[in-house]
Amino acid sequence: MNTELGLRSIVRPHKPGYEHGKPHHIFSNQLNQDFHAPKVNQKWCTDFTYLFLQNGEVRYNCSIIDLHDRSIVASITDRGITSDLAIRTLEKALDSQPAIHGELLLHSDQGSQFTSKAFIKFCE
Repeated sequence: MNTELGLRSIVRPHKPGYEHGKPHHIFSNQLNQDFHAPKVNQKWCTDFTYLFLQNGEVRYNCSIIDLHDRSIVASITDRGITSDLAIRTLEKALDSQPAIHGELLLHSDQGSQFTSKAFIKFCE
């Protein structure tokens, strides 16, 4: 089928390495594998995705999904994987919602972008 459609796979290089920094604050797992949300804007999940381009460059996408319907609330792609990208994505998500009633749980991995002082301060 791939031949019929003219598709071919691109073998990408290994994931870029990263430097280990200082230990960061570990947050408790509030979601605890409960991925069900009866209403919109109760539980959001966020993470980064590596996008390997054909020219060998890498882009980083930060997305936030609503666990109620798995819709994408916000998504931004940039050249760097930074806490600023995480903050801008969360800011875009919050701006896109008319009003959030009650508590909103934002779940992420314990990556340095989401545990940075700047991101924590923005969330507070």
